[in-house]
Amino acid sequence: MLKPQLENITTPTPIFRRSAGDGQVAKIDPLKGIIEGCPIVFTQRTEIGHYFYEIIDPHALDEADLSDIKFMVNHNDGMIPLARHRRGKRSTMDISVDNVGMHITTTLDIENNATARELCSAVTRGDIEDMSFAFGIVVSGAEWSDLESEMPTRRITKISRVFEVSAVNDGAYPQTSINARSAATLDNEKKALDNARAAALDNEKEERRKAQAALRLEIEKFIFLEEQKQL
Repeated sequence: MLKPQLENITTPTPIFRRSAGDGQVAKIDPLKGIIEGCPIVFTQRTEIGHYFYEIIDPHALDEADLSDIKFMVNHNDGMIPLARHRRGKRSTMDISVDNVGMHITTTLDIENNATARELCSAVTRGDIEDMSFAFGIVVSGAEWSDLESEMPTRRITKISRVFEVSAVNDGAYPQTSINARSAATLDNEKKALDNARAAALDNEKEERRKAQAALRLEIEKFIFLEEQKQL
């Protein structure tokens, strides 16, 4: 495997979105606007847009940039963040990582922010139960298997950066994540799969070329030795 190019943490990368379910439900204190959730869950397999399965490695966040993470609703980039975690600056959201995944805790401004009040109400009622995150992957930070099958598996081993977390209508883990992502992000997923399959095909062709070259060399050596015997 190639060494991860960690400089990609601060350069533009394809952004993917994932949702956490399977019991990782957002918690709330409606009187205080407190939201707690687990937007990133390790070791669970999820289906990505009917293209492939995905698993997030427990060490995927070990070297990730978690310095600036916004809290949104349904990955709406046009809205003002409901909260924000910023390393070295005033933050309104706390994050932590353990063997389960990445957890967030925030106290929303339900007094002055109508969207915060609406979200707290929706979570209290059970209308919104899941969380999601948008992220980038380090170069060579994904391992593919079963690429010859209709549904291969991608194991994410190195996340470069977490851009934002969201409360979402529909969660991905362990169900499909298509409802938690836009057409643009699904295009990124399809391109990632196509690139992985193309790379695997190129590697196969290169190995075949090397094998054929070695075979030709052996044949030439055999012919040469046979000719020498006849001299």
